[in-house]
Amino acid sequence: MSREAVYEAFEAMLQRWNGLRFLDHRDFYGVPQSASDARHWVRKLLSAHITASEVLETVELLVSEVVTNSILHSDSGHPDEIITVGVGLGEGLVHIEVIDKGSMVNVPAMRPADSDSLGGRGLAWVDFLSSAWGTDYDPEIGRAVWVQLTYR
Repeated sequence: MSREAVYEAFEAMLQRWNGLRFLDHRDFYGVPQSASDARHWVRKLLSAHITASEVLETVELLVSEVVTNSILHSDSGHPDEIITVGVGLGEGLVHIEVIDKGSMVNVPAMRPADSDSLGGRGLAWVDFLSSAWGTDYDPEIGRAVWVQLTYR
């Protein structure tokens, strides 16, 4: 990887975390149960800082959607692979970042879902419920999908 690419990846990460206090991160295996485990871990971690149950419930849903997408659509979706979830807080802001190996064929993007489709609505929910979300890819680190939720 070129020095310029490393600087660009680092700059993107700093912009996402600017003004945030990093709380913790945890690794989960690329198995379906990890979406539930990540959701519960994040709620427990944030409940020491946020008392509004509706905020915690929304964060849980966002974590569940992003981790599930990582398991289903990235190269980390295998029992021997790892997905990392990071949590940060700012003034009235929750930041969740899910990092996986990425995929050569799947890039996180909202896709239209017809009424007969069982899938394709997860990122639409993330877009609707979050204050902001996005994705970055670095060949050395992997794919980061992040979501932010502002609250009062």
